[in-house]
Order: sequence, then C-alpha cells, then structure tokens
Amino acid sequence: MHTYEWKKKYYIGLNLIDSEHSNLFACINKLVIAQHFEQSIILSLADEVIAYAEFHFLSETNFMRVLNYPKLKEHMEYHTELTQELLRRRSKLSESTSNLQKFIEFIVTWFVEHTQTIDREFAAFVNEIKPLPNSPTAKLKEIVLTHKI
Repeated sequence: MHTYEWKKKYYIGLNLIDSEHSNLFACINKLVIAQHFEQSIILSLADEVIAYAEFHFLSETNFMRVLNYPKLKEHMEYHTELTQELLRRRSKLSESTSNLQKFIEFIVTWFVEHTQTIDREFAAFVNEIKPLPNSPTAKLKEIVLTHKI
C-alpha cells in the first residue's frame, strides 16, 4: 500500500480547516506506513485517525455554529455517520488487521468526496458572509481564513 499524496485540490480555502485536513491526512499516512507493524501499533494508529477526525469535526462544527451556518445540522450528520462507520471498521481491525487497507481506502475516499463537495459549500458560505467589522464573527472568519499552515 502506498502513502497518499496531499494535493492542491484538497484545499478548500479556509486555512485553519485546510491545516486540520492536512493533519488528518498525515495520520492516515502513518497508518499506511505501519501496515506491517504489530497489531497493537496498527490499532493505536487507527485510534489516532479516529480521534483526530473527531477533533476536526468538533472544530469545524464550532466554526459553523458561531458563523450561523444554515446547513450545520446536515453537516453534523455527515460527521456522525463517518465516525460511526470508522468505529465499526475499527472493530473489524481488532478482529484482523487484514481489514486495514479497506479502513484506509474508506477514509481517504470519504475525505476526498467530503472536502470536494460538502466542505467546499461551507467555504463558499464563509467567503460570502460580511460580518460587522471587529465583531466576534469577523474575528473568527479572519482566524479561519488566515491561519498559517
């Protein structure tokens, strides 16, 4: 199995979220590299992928809440579905690490599809909102847009 290359097309234009996406990709690649390690290491790295995904979902959800994103509920449902599926697939890894490739392929496919569609919708929303200058919403928008990667 090969590591996955981070591509420009994965950027959605919200630097803080792009940074988190890149970090999630790095967690996935650690798991790819560890495919021949002992099961306990593989399981621990799978747990890291899931934990980082959950952190990212919370982070993204918090931005959406503060910015009053109208599709917040739908977006949260996507995150919940992914988390449940990752946990289901993680339990299969406990049975046999031969399921590792399917686990990795699933999350990479989901990631690419999700960022290219659902997350891009949120990015477009963020770019369109015009908060009052110096308001908390304006400051949050600035953080999301300008965070250094």
